[in-house]
Amino acid sequence: MKTVPLTDLRQRHRGPVIAADDAGYDPARITFNGMIDRRPEVILRPLDVDDVVSAVLFARDADLPIAVRGGGHSVAGHCIGDGAAVVDLRLMRNVLVDPEARTATCGGGSLWEDLDPACLRHGLATPGGTFGDTGVAGLTLGGGIGHLIGLHGLTLDNLIGSTVVTADGDVVHASDADNGDLFWALRGGGGNFGVVTDFTFRLHPVGQLLGGLLFYQLTDTAPVLAAWRELTAGAPDNLTCVAGVTRSALADEEGVFVSVAYFGEPDEGYEAIQSLMDGPAPVADSLRPMYYAELQEIFGRMPFGLRNYWSGRFLRELPDELIERTGVRFEPEDVHGTILLEPLHGAAARVSPQATAFAGREAAYNATYINSWVDPSDDERNIEIARSYSSELAPWAIGGGYINYAMESIGDGLDTEYGAERFARLREVKRRYDPDNRFRFNHNISPD
Repeated sequence: MKTVPLTDLRQRHRGPVIAADDAGYDPARITFNGMIDRRPEVILRPLDVDDVVSAVLFARDADLPIAVRGGGHSVAGHCIGDGAAVVDLRLMRNVLVDPEARTATCGGGSLWEDLDPACLRHGLATPGGTFGDTGVAGLTLGGGIGHLIGLHGLTLDNLIGSTVVTADGDVVHASDADNGDLFWALRGGGGNFGVVTDFTFRLHPVGQLLGGLLFYQLTDTAPVLAAWRELTAGAPDNLTCVAGVTRSALADEEGVFVSVAYFGEPDEGYEAIQSLMDGPAPVADSLRPMYYAELQEIFGRMPFGLRNYWSGRFLRELPDELIERTGVRFEPEDVHGTILLEPLHGAAARVSPQATAFAGREAAYNATYINSWVDPSDDERNIEIARSYSSELAPWAIGGGYINYAMESIGDGLDTEYGAERFARLREVKRRYDPDNRFRFNHNISPD
């Protein structure tokens, strides 16, 4: 790693500047995935947009690539890069809510646990993920699948504007009215185009709902997933159910689960999901009337530092054959992990595939094998388990996988994920805003 003088930078950058010989360097480079061990040249923590500009200009003048850290929750570890200048936005977590206009603006380092409570105090929310410690930035730029997907779409469908610092240090606004090409690309193209220093979202009223988890025996996987498939195929917008099959390597737990989020009267919600009760009986049932803040915690938290490998595909259908294969995956008792099945329905499915850069719009489901473990000696086997399931999805897949979850692309290049036409358009935007590919620590869209 080359040494770059930091004296001048520290004179103009008001936030912390952390170099390799500083005491805080190793803690600062920790990311969600314990498999990631990268050593950046310097880590900069801006206080505001001016600090971000000084960080980007420093990286340009020093000829350093740039990694951007929002919440640090990237499974692929994109927020940290070897030999990079890391723009770490964790000190930019301010949130401003306008309840009359039903909008909220948050800093680029905000977590959902920063944004959601500020909005919910006014009975409002925007579609987010399902973990409060996830960064708003990464989730939004890659998609945003969550409990409100049926009623209000993906997170990126509710983005109405952003401030971006480009590779040249220019500060630009991106919206439908300003720099529309950049705004299109931000919504699904990931962190390829600059440092997004703030996000403004459209908000929606969210009241009491029926939510919780139904947990069944592992041997009931096939009938439960079949019932879930039929339920989601005809689900109204205000009902979103996510399914999964799991055997934990970290706790004594295995089975098949269905999460329930019914936005309406609880009695109507119970009636809407009756088909989940008509087959095998759940061994655990946490359904109850609740508010959105509690719903956002039903999956708990995934701690930073575990070793992770995730892989999956967008699916056009979920046939009986694939349901059977999914159950068979966990027949060997030494196989661990979670197969997560998320529906793409309602408002999200009604947005034109050309309206944003998000590549899964035509899919009916997102299927992902999530593998987490502790022992490095298990790396090779657990990576292969996730990859092999993902490969098995190919006959029913549309394009590639969901970039927010993926460790790597399915094919040799991202045209597999985005499709040739969408990828070509993304590349044109990349050439305009980052022609030297300084922002390359991402699912990278090379300008070349």
